[in-house]
Amino acid sequence: MSYPRFGAALLVAGLALSGLATVGATPAAAATLPFGTVRAVVSQSTPDAQPKKSFSTFCNPGERVTGGGAFTVGGIHAVITEMQPIQNLTARDSFQVTAEADQFGIAGNWSFQVFAFCATPPASAAIEIVKQPNPRRTGGTDQAFAPCPAGKLLIGAGGKIDNAGGQMDLGMFTNSSGTLATGASAFAKPDADGYSGMYAVTGYSVCAKPNNLLDDFKQQRVSFSSPAGTTSQKQVPAACPSGSALSGLAGATVLPGTHLQQIRPNSAGRPANLATFGAQATIVPSEAWQMDTTMFCVR
Repeated sequence: MSYPRFGAALLVAGLALSGLATVGATPAAAATLPFGTVRAVVSQSTPDAQPKKSFSTFCNPGERVTGGGAFTVGGIHAVITEMQPIQNLTARDSFQVTAEADQFGIAGNWSFQVFAFCATPPASAAIEIVKQPNPRRTGGTDQAFAPCPAGKLLIGAGGKIDNAGGQMDLGMFTNSSGTLATGASAFAKPDADGYSGMYAVTGYSVCAKPNNLLDDFKQQRVSFSSPAGTTSQKQVPAACPSGSALSGLAGATVLPGTHLQQIRPNSAGRPANLATFGAQATIVPSEAWQMDTTMFCVR
């Protein structure tokens, strides 16, 4: 099978034109969540041979979801197409993940883990989830930017791709590499041999009010990129600054045919400060590629 070439540089340029920064070396501020009020929760989907499956991890009553993660165990053809924070004011908040087999399918049973970051924030934080559904479109790439309301800052991100049959994969970028982020975009790109069908992408931003200017800097947003290269797999461990804990994750790859395989905290049931980001390629890459990642850390 022959694969059309999509230049990674072209995709990065497209992101830059829309005002989305992929990486930054400087930690950035976000809204305040007191240390110890955020915990990582994990659950496992049922192993089976279904080509598409969705699964959720729930927060305790009274907790607010601030973000989440996923870890697929199905080989290179298991593609993450949804990572959605869900706020439910009458029940429990949750984080939902959907993964799908691409057109080549997955042999045998497979599953994935779903991680949720759950917080007990002060009422003044006024955490809310902003949703931005884009119109359905055919082929190409797309990104849905969900801006936080005025006076609120970004503390977590999510996204969803509908109707692509595992042939478009999901990434998430914040809208700034500076000191503040006020929204995030969900990014959808095709696999190595392209996708010409109609699909839709939705972006989600978890937003909160800062308590005051000094408290802004109690949460940091740390972004970085893996080394560029033509290997078929990349895995990068990452840590929040000493004395802080994870409250959210974001990341993406920009070369078609590569996609996230894991974006997760390393522990659950307590505040976690270590994360692992992993990505893989469905064919041997013909050009160098990298994985862009973001951690939200509170203290």
